[in-house]
Amino acid sequence: MYMKILYRFHENAARLKSSAYTPRKAMSFSHRRGALRALIAATFLALASVPSLAQDSYPNKPVRIVVGFEPGGLTDTYARLFATHLQTKFGQPFLVENKPGAATIIGTQFVAKAPADGYTLCFCVSNVYTNKFFRAQLPYKMEDLTAIGLAFRSSSVLIVPETSPFQNAEQLVDFAKKNPGKLNYSTTGAGGATHITGELFSSLAGIRATSVHYKGAAPASMAVGTQEVDFAFSAIATAQPLLKQKKVRALGVSNDVRTPALPDVPTLGEAGFKGIVTGVWYGLMAPTGTPASVINLMNKELNAFFTSPPIKERLQVGGETPMGTMTPQQMTEYVAKDTEMLRKVIEPLNIKLD
Repeated sequence: MYMKILYRFHENAARLKSSAYTPRKAMSFSHRRGALRALIAATFLALASVPSLAQDSYPNKPVRIVVGFEPGGLTDTYARLFATHLQTKFGQPFLVENKPGAATIIGTQFVAKAPADGYTLCFCVSNVYTNKFFRAQLPYKMEDLTAIGLAFRSSSVLIVPETSPFQNAEQLVDFAKKNPGKLNYSTTGAGGATHITGELFSSLAGIRATSVHYKGAAPASMAVGTQEVDFAFSAIATAQPLLKQKKVRALGVSNDVRTPALPDVPTLGEAGFKGIVTGVWYGLMAPTGTPASVINLMNKELNAFFTSPPIKERLQVGGETPMGTMTPQQMTEYVAKDTEMLRKVIEPLNIKLD
């Protein structure tokens, strides 16, 4: 674009300088100088419009989508599916980068501090906003990120190793009460959703269990299958392969109703532990200041992808609730309400990770 404008400028300037270029008669020197000034002004106006044209052609180079967990978990899986869709649609690489650790703080900080040009995005979860309830200070501010759109929401399932003696949640709780501190459970990271659910469960059940923190859903769930820990709260889709392989057993779901993905598994409320209804939202965010045209384009693509029949069905089979219908502003409002609800759950638990 720049080269075309500059080429035309030089071409027209050459014509003005050439005495052979006269529409009817040769221009006077003053006339030629005035025309040249007008041409320069028009050229600068044209060049000034180039950035908006370049923005309209977004993306014109690789885009990275940061995931705050290790590969293999629910967040990573759907980030990669979405990235593949975007790469096919726009013909540019969309690269998922895993930056695990500290319940997504490492990855979130990376995105929050990145240039707000649309070429660094975050496939985020609720932790982005709930981490502040566990730590006095974070390396980023909530205002550093802006919403693009919500993809889906998930609930979790309480799982134990297949070889575990516990056949239901009541048996696990009875053992834990008689053996305080003897049981341990895995989480996707300190302060993450599975940590919150585990602590809430322990509090409501009146037991004491030790949390063991991993860097993502896949290793946390696998730790149950390999008997490294005694139980865990896992996203249903992450637990399903282990359930099918008979490496783990499901004791209850943290939902208010049974999920079609695991119709024979009772809710924890049915098992006598009412109040354990927790979930995680998954969505796309960007550094604050990212051009509105990019935010709107990515919102449109995210909504179309996560409401498409194949993805919607895949989510439902995995026990997730498809969303993908919100505007960026609606996501902002939804997340604010969800964060306030979680604050009321988290603060009484008095979990401090500093």
